[in-house]
Amino acid sequence: MEIPANLHLIVTLSVFVFTLILVLTKPRGMDESWATVLGGSLMLLLGLENVSQAVQTISDGSSVLIFLFALCLFSGLLDKAGFFEWAALHTTRMSRGSGKTLYLNVFLLGGVTTALLSLDTTAIILTPVVLSFVRHLNLKSTPFLVACVFVSNTGSLLLPVSNLTNLLFQSAFHYDFARFTLLMFIPQIFALVANLLLLQFIFRKELPPTFDASELPEPNSAVKDSVYFRASLIVFLLVLIGYFAGAIFHVQPYVIALIGCALLGAVGLVRRQLDFTILSKDMPWSLFPFVAGLFVVIRGVENLGLSEFAATQLNMLGSDPFRQIVATAFGAGLGSNVINNIPMALLAVSVLTHSHASTAAQYGALLGCNLGPNLTVAGSLATMLVISTARKKGEDLSALEFFKIGLVITPILLLVSSVGLWLSLLIFPQL
Repeated sequence: MEIPANLHLIVTLSVFVFTLILVLTKPRGMDESWATVLGGSLMLLLGLENVSQAVQTISDGSSVLIFLFALCLFSGLLDKAGFFEWAALHTTRMSRGSGKTLYLNVFLLGGVTTALLSLDTTAIILTPVVLSFVRHLNLKSTPFLVACVFVSNTGSLLLPVSNLTNLLFQSAFHYDFARFTLLMFIPQIFALVANLLLLQFIFRKELPPTFDASELPEPNSAVKDSVYFRASLIVFLLVLIGYFAGAIFHVQPYVIALIGCALLGAVGLVRRQLDFTILSKDMPWSLFPFVAGLFVVIRGVENLGLSEFAATQLNMLGSDPFRQIVATAFGAGLGSNVINNIPMALLAVSVLTHSHASTAAQYGALLGCNLGPNLTVAGSLATMLVISTARKKGEDLSALEFFKIGLVITPILLLVSSVGLWLSLLIFPQL
């Protein structure tokens, strides 16, 4: 089916908006993957892109999909070892009965989990563990739920593996793993510190001065098999080292992650702590057609030539790095709240590629895609996952409440991280 040229723009944007509405509203419980697969199919059926373009687009993003699979599986293997419950119990006991220290420790645990194992791990695995302990201690859950929501986005700057948006940018611009981490270290620290201080101020009256941690079990109670647990710690450390070593020897990060999965999976099977339900039931399989379908939908939008127009506007910013960083960070951040940060990242990559954008503009846009979607609950897939996970635990966070908190925090996070990135580029000008 061929669309007349004068209707091409209207029909393409209509399919794009229709897909986003389905993703964000999930009518009758529709899974997000059905929405993007339907949107991609419409792009093909209506002749808005051809099959070869769709196949090439998915092929170009295959390394991202493989890495996403490896990260999800590795996180699941660690969870089976009791790693996250063990870490959360240690976090609680290290607080020594101080409510403010517990909040700090939970935030730091979420930040480390997000940075090293991706924000989806924080959203799907760590959040329910934290909320269970908070409820057990009879503490108000809202401050801790908000901390999980924000840190799953704020803590996702440091490594290419921390966020799907990072993987998309790395795949498009071929970022070196170690160099990416070096450049993002300062903005990551700035963002985390600012986020923590702002949340502590907002919830200063709701955090208890003390709590009784004696009712919680010992951390070792989370460990079902000591051999498998120790293996999980060792393999986890080896995978992290492998990410950086792989950059030296030009080994793709997803290869390192898959090797880690194979090693830890083998130990789990030998110790009879695993079965193949970890693949059939525990893996978020719908995430992969969701991303692939989104690739196809965005390719249809790119065919409109809007990327070239946006690239022209971007080039008008001039050569000042700080101006480029702030403009792309706030622009991508605003866009992420409107259309979700994953499609925003795909569109940003297209625009940045067409404009031959500088490193400052590229990383600025990435700041916006990671830290920006903290105004609307639909701005980030991680936000939606945390809130939906919390609802299963009987906790909720309204869109209005989230917006009020995000309106205070988000602009500050974008500004301080932009300053941090600008400093990084001054310190490491060759990266």
